[in-house]
Amino acid sequence: METNCPLCRRPVPGRHQQWCTCGQVMDERCFEAHASWCSVHGEDAWIGALEI
Repeated sequence: METNCPLCRRPVPGRHQQWCTCGQVMDERCFEAHASWCSVHGEDAWIGALEI
């Protein structure tokens, strides 16, 4: 299933999707950028809370 990345808004086909423990599915290139401010396990989780 194809979805849009919440960070870059590009369409992401199933084989390139990265799922985070916070429930976000995103482009594999955006996954690394998301990790530090993820609302579940990131160092700057307060920023990730504002993402949603």
